[in-house]
Amino acid sequence: MISYWKNILMGLCLVAIFACKKEEKSESYKPKFVVEGWIENGDYPYVLLTHNLPFFTTVDSAQLAEIIIRYAKVTVSDGTQEEVLTGMRDDRYFPYFVYRGTSLKGKTGGMYKLKIEYAGNVLEAETSIPKTVPLDSIWFSHRLKDLYQLNVRFQDPPGEKNYYKLYTRFEDVKTFTPTLMSNQDDKYFDGKKVVLQVNRGAESNLTNKYDPYYTYGDQVMIKFSALPQSGFEFWNSFQDEILNSSNPLLGSTAALKTNIKGPGLGIWCGYGSTVYKMTAK
Repeated sequence: MISYWKNILMGLCLVAIFACKKEEKSESYKPKFVVEGWIENGDYPYVLLTHNLPFFTTVDSAQLAEIIIRYAKVTVSDGTQEEVLTGMRDDRYFPYFVYRGTSLKGKTGGMYKLKIEYAGNVLEAETSIPKTVPLDSIWFSHRLKDLYQLNVRFQDPPGEKNYYKLYTRFEDVKTFTPTLMSNQDDKYFDGKKVVLQVNRGAESNLTNKYDPYYTYGDQVMIKFSALPQSGFEFWNSFQDEILNSSNPLLGSTAALKTNIKGPGLGIWCGYGSTVYKMTAK
């Protein structure tokens, strides 16, 4: 699953590099930071922090190690409690360095401010954790031979704006991967029961080769998350970059809809999540 996080990072960094290319050639290289941070109900905040490279830099494993920012001050506040996150190695993600909370936990309905201070730069963002929306039913339908497709059903709350994101993983894998076309906006189904045929997402965002189905007996974990508008717009714009081209550098030139204020791009997002376990059969 590390490959998924690696390619999220590579996609964001490539977009940042492309943005640098479009600046006037007379301007010198200016660092642009790449942020992916999240806080879920009942869990601590996490932040991955890197910076871009000059456009003509050769990208190799040594350069990828250099883009990790290890000595930033990363602070998260809920308006009452404030915590400076601790930087640590975490092999579940790429890069293998994450800023993580140890006391402040996300709560449904909470507002959370992020502040990053590094080398005289300040980046800020704000998010909230929407209330969870449960899945009513989860089942597998038989496809070919021993292959099965995941299906889910839920009731969208009427008269309110909701955005959703769906993830899966195998039981023995530590991190979730978004499903194919994982972002959902209830403008098409406000207040209705919704049935989704779920295709597994590719672990790598830079390839179209993947298996959308499960095999008999697979132990599958499903995470269904509600997220705020800023999070939906970011992930939807990122998804568009991936779908428009296998290389985000050559895809749509539309800017990612980041909620990061300051010299950076990326997302700080709250998720109201519920996790389920099912066996493919």
